[in-house]
Amino acid sequence: MKLLSKLLSISLLTALASFSLTASAEDYLVEVMFFGQPSAPLVQGTSPNPDWEAEAVDLEGTARPDVRAIDQTRYRLRNQARKLEQSGYQIYLHQAWSQPLENDLVVALHRGTAENGIYPVQGLVNLRQENLTEVKVAFWRNRSAAELQLQSATPLISEFLHQTRALRPGEVHYLDHQSLGMLVTISR
Repeated sequence: MKLLSKLLSISLLTALASFSLTASAEDYLVEVMFFGQPSAPLVQGTSPNPDWEAEAVDLEGTARPDVRAIDQTRYRLRNQARKLEQSGYQIYLHQAWSQPLENDLVVALHRGTAENGIYPVQGLVNLRQENLTEVKVAFWRNRSAAELQLQSATPLISEFLHQTRALRPGEVHYLDHQSLGMLVTISR
């Protein structure tokens, strides 16, 4: 009886361990690089709402164990970042994280200090699966009209990149905008 109990305990632990490994194998590694194109004219877009991240998981502040930032030494787009910078592009945000594939999971990213809930650089990433794996992004670069030395009725000038793109794991995808750009890659 004791032997049977030990065997059942070992079997249960083995099953739990294999389930844990299987669950982590389902996680995706997502990496995004948001940048400005050199000498591109400013294209003003929709400004973000102060509650822009209300329905999202803030990557920097989440307590979810299944959404976690990845160390920069594991970034896959480092060479592309270096080449872009050497060509005069300005990288506003470069971030990578792991997450499960949940259609309702939106990850919020930001850089700089928030003023009234708005960061200089902020974005939302939604990785989803319908027929294909898709990424939906909404990224803003926000600056004051005074910083840009512009006469404007609004104190905040925002550039806005918003796209949905089908992705293949392991490939680098380029999202284009008149004054902004983004590289996105996912892997399992």
